[in-house]
Amino acid sequence: MARLFIAVDTPPEIAARLVKSVPTASGIRAAPTGQVHLTLRFLGECDAEQAEHIRGALDTVRAADFTLNVAGVGRFRGRQGNVLWAGMAPTPELDALYVAVTAALQSAGIAPEPRQFRPHLTLARCRPTAPEVLQREWLANHRDMAVPPWHARRFVLYESRLDRQGATHAAIGSWPLVAPDDPPATASVPISA
Repeated sequence: MARLFIAVDTPPEIAARLVKSVPTASGIRAAPTGQVHLTLRFLGECDAEQAEHIRGALDTVRAADFTLNVAGVGRFRGRQGNVLWAGMAPTPELDALYVAVTAALQSAGIAPEPRQFRPHLTLARCRPTAPEVLQREWLANHRDMAVPPWHARRFVLYESRLDRQGATHAAIGSWPLVAPDDPPATASVPISA
């Protein structure tokens, strides 16, 4: 079984700049810069047959390329701790990509995500013991966070592997996002793990 998700990458220099803003304290674990991405859909455990159906469904997605902009920060609160994140400015093309991916997944028998799509980049995970005052200060000091915008040119199917050190992500397929005047892409670009 493979633990899969679909995402749009963040350039390493942008990811590093964002992660550098996270407070350093016991109980706060910054995301590795290579794993800062915008998740379109977390799929969870999938067997090889499901993974092939997903890849085939994603081959049908046609979506335009677009520019992404960070717009402030936020925090998801949970029983297991909190997540610090950077929010994304509204982008009609990103919304259209999300809708297209959702429709393609439905054709592969995967029900739509019941939660509302809230585009963000996870920057850190905080244990329940992480200092609340540092989290609040970070939220207050970075509420207007902005970094240079970047161009999204593809979306990626990742496999997430868990071990004692955390998760590592391996791209197992990618699909181009095309400018409106580009010819349509026909299939994924295989990526060897």
